[in-house]
Amino acid sequence: MSDTTIQSTVYSQITLGGVDQTYYVAGEPLLPMSVKTLEFPLGTDIVSVEMIPQGIQTMTVPNTILPAPQPVTLDQQNPVAQYIADESIYSSAQFFPDTWFDYSTGAGLNDNMQHTTFLSIRTFPVRYSPATNTIQYMQSATLTVNYKTPTQPVLYNDTYKLVIIAPNAWSGDLTKLVNDKIAKGTTTKFMTLEEIYTNYTTGYDKPEDIKLFIYDAVKNWGTQYVMLVGGYKGYLQGRGGKDDSSQGVKNWYFPVRYANIDEGGTEHDPGLISDLYFADVLDSHMNFSSWDSNHDHIYGYWHTGMGGPGKDIIDLYPDVAVGRIAARNTYELNIIVNKILTYEASTPNPSWFKNVVLIGGDSFDDRPYGTDVPEGEYSTSLAFNESLKPLGFTATKLYSTNHNKSLDTLTPTPANIQREVSKGCGFLYFDGHGNPLSWNTHWFNMITWGRGQTPGGLNDFTMMKLKNNDKLPVCIVGGCHNSMINISLLWSLDSKDEFTWVYGQPTPRSWSEWIVAKKGGGAIGCFGNTGLGYGAIGDNNHDGINDCAQYLGGYIEAMYLKSYNAASVKTFGGSWTGAITRYLTAFPGMADQADCKTVEEWLPLGDPSLVIG
Repeated sequence: MSDTTIQSTVYSQITLGGVDQTYYVAGEPLLPMSVKTLEFPLGTDIVSVEMIPQGIQTMTVPNTILPAPQPVTLDQQNPVAQYIADESIYSSAQFFPDTWFDYSTGAGLNDNMQHTTFLSIRTFPVRYSPATNTIQYMQSATLTVNYKTPTQPVLYNDTYKLVIIAPNAWSGDLTKLVNDKIAKGTTTKFMTLEEIYTNYTTGYDKPEDIKLFIYDAVKNWGTQYVMLVGGYKGYLQGRGGKDDSSQGVKNWYFPVRYANIDEGGTEHDPGLISDLYFADVLDSHMNFSSWDSNHDHIYGYWHTGMGGPGKDIIDLYPDVAVGRIAARNTYELNIIVNKILTYEASTPNPSWFKNVVLIGGDSFDDRPYGTDVPEGEYSTSLAFNESLKPLGFTATKLYSTNHNKSLDTLTPTPANIQREVSKGCGFLYFDGHGNPLSWNTHWFNMITWGRGQTPGGLNDFTMMKLKNNDKLPVCIVGGCHNSMINISLLWSLDSKDEFTWVYGQPTPRSWSEWIVAKKGGGAIGCFGNTGLGYGAIGDNNHDGINDCAQYLGGYIEAMYLKSYNAASVKTFGGSWTGAITRYLTAFPGMADQADCKTVEEWLPLGDPSLVIG
């Protein structure tokens, strides 16, 4: 047990040897937590999970236990961590959590791309009574899981490993890609949207019709990868690309689903694009995962403080790896297709592929919270050391702390980023702040946004100078709205509309679209947020690892690299499904809105079946 002072208030904190995770939900007590994930054959019925704690003891703590801080956003502001205790918990004498454990189930893909039933069990060895300022803790426990495996194993056919879906008008432009996939041994089916709309008419709207087709493809063809081909139509259209609160069809070559998750407050997203919707087709009982459990046709509903019909209960685990080619015209489409064909034509030379470019700085001023860590540098280095360095990768680190150390050629300025990326790298990893137009960070302990007061980072226009040609990395970008693929030029010029997030700066397409569609360089694929990304400040659980790498955006980014490390076949989309699954087993999406939004908004732009390297 230790004490922490936040804003002149002294809090107690509880740590427990051998327990390396922490229950971390904004406003609720920070308590030790242990997570165990079990895998069962798809279709397994988890009948019951029982835990009997042993050696329960009680003790009084000297101060109130610290609540988890509110998530901080990764847009270009200077957020402050707020510790706002949930009064419904902190005014009660009941022990929190209500039970010694909880569990969640989901149907998804494991590291070998096998359909699996996941059982995630979270144990809370310490419980807290705020009104009496006492804790209960157990010395051990007995866990019993009762389950029934399917009488017959659920076996899917192996008819089409990859399905490519696109508008009929683009069929000719995709012929080379389809033929190349087949020639390389990937069983591939090309489907037009028009065919789907003809044969699937029971969905409430076009996105649901598409999802019903994917559901059938998984069950009947054993499909593992689905490529969604098409983005926003042109650069000038509309105000956010919505036909209604849940869909974008009219102004899209390939429709999008808007998840209606709204955290409220002064800064929030009025719904966000989620391609996870098209990947999560099965729930844990093997039923169709509609994302509309209350049948109100408002998909992925979860509003804070808004009343209404309550949140939609969603499985969230991906059952197929999706990736979107968000081309806005056939010119962009052919650039991206040719990049994929070239990438897959030969094995990348280790001289460039085994290099990783890490780009970060000081995301938040964490000094008031007991640490002094440049979060972007910390998260990227830790993820690299744990997952890529063991595979023989080396890192070039463009970090803001190199400033004034005679290392100004290794800071995250536009020129330095252009130079190092142009040399070629297998992975390109940014961690900082963003909007649809740009990515940037801070100098160490200089949390300002004035002109000339930041390293500069990379924006849509400085990105044009990337000259890495065919030495293409997989890009991960940590920041807000970098993958907001519904931005358009006319909409961005409206400085009065706060939901463009660019405040009147001309932005014809999103940052992530630019880097994937960049001719003569850029990236082979990109992962980023369609909405406000979230981060964490400080070391609130006192485990010696900064929270920025253990929760929210920093965690899901690290899980992508961990999944890449663990997978036997290292594909662009397979590592994405692994990242989402790993995140959900530790932080169930239906338990906390910030966790749900973190997985929903993490958009995969690229070919899901692409073998990395």
